[in-house]
Amino acid sequence: MPLYASIDQGNTATKLTLWRDTQAVERIVSKDFAADRLAAALARHGSLDGAVYCSVRGRDDAHWQALLAACPHAMELTHATPLPIALNYATPHTLGLDRIAAAAGAVAAYPGRRCLVVDIGTAVTYDLVGPDAAFHGGNIAPGTGMRLRALHAFTAALPEVSSDGPLPEWGEDTATAMRCGALRGIAGELSHYRSLLPADSLVLLTGGRAGTIAPLLDFSVITDHDLVGKGLISILKHNENN
Repeated sequence: MPLYASIDQGNTATKLTLWRDTQAVERIVSKDFAADRLAAALARHGSLDGAVYCSVRGRDDAHWQALLAACPHAMELTHATPLPIALNYATPHTLGLDRIAAAAGAVAAYPGRRCLVVDIGTAVTYDLVGPDAAFHGGNIAPGTGMRLRALHAFTAALPEVSSDGPLPEWGEDTATAMRCGALRGIAGELSHYRSLLPADSLVLLTGGRAGTIAPLLDFSVITDHDLVGKGLISILKHNENN
């Protein structure tokens, strides 16, 4: 089976995933991606048959050149890239590339299903993907760290608090009150958006804080940390075959 690589460069971290066709075989997540990590991974798995790069911050030349060195015909996802999904969005040229990839991942993994795609990272995005393989819009909100930093920055007395730690239903001190307000607030938002959709809709969580938020919900969700990568591979295959 062919070996592919995807690089998903987010606001906080970069995720390199190697795929044997559509199955992830290795993942490397780092704030400072290095070319030697890609080389070491390829030494374990073999040479690349295809590769795709996506960044929400604009192209990082070091990342892109490392990928090109390993796969000269690597593809960069841009707003001009042909897609396997439709974008029902008034300004598709402003739509985050990671949101496009996550939507494509939802369509690839769950064809014919209505999905609420929630990416919980530096920001939180709540996106609707229809059974017609189309992106139908979504909303953007601050992520957990951003909420906590804002509380500290814009008040006189609230401290710096980590997103990691106890999450009682009701804060037992200032730190837990802030943390619960930030994380349980996202859970409340998510519950609201879920209530807007038919009962047979799927809720897909991805992003760095997906595993923290999922236990706070009182309905079924699917946590898939590879959703953006699956979408990137789907887009790569779409362009190889068309």
